[in-house]
Amino acid sequence: MDPLRKVEAVQDITLMLHEQARLADLNRPDEQVLCFTEDVVADYYGEQLFGRDAIHALLVPALNRWVASSHSISNIQIEIVDEKSARSVSYVHAWHRIAQTGVGDYEVRGQYHDEWSLTQEGWRISKRTFLTMGATPPRPDAPSIARRTNS
Repeated sequence: MDPLRKVEAVQDITLMLHEQARLADLNRPDEQVLCFTEDVVADYYGEQLFGRDAIHALLVPALNRWVASSHSISNIQIEIVDEKSARSVSYVHAWHRIAQTGVGDYEVRGQYHDEWSLTQEGWRISKRTFLTMGATPPRPDAPSIARRTNS
């Protein structure tokens, strides 16, 4: 891939990561699923999902459960594999307001491990694995990044 196309691909993927988070915060699951390929495979909290419809079925009740949310994406690392595929790791810090009172707010910090495909619509997530780094309240059952411990 020539250097200019590579820079464009990295920029397009970065923008799509941010767009997916923005649409989650706006409670727009119909638009958010368009950030994924039709045949996407995703794993959130150890639950495997196959296809946009399955992701949509997960998003609708989750997004409607919250009064507000904020998904911050950072530390984006992208590897362009070839003309039509890429991989990325990005950090996500997601805060969810459960009730107007603030009681029961939930926060999770983790990583998205994504694979990307270049489609006619542009770069889309074809595989996503969400791994946690920490949550408040804690989610010890959630798949983690397998941080090395000091020996």
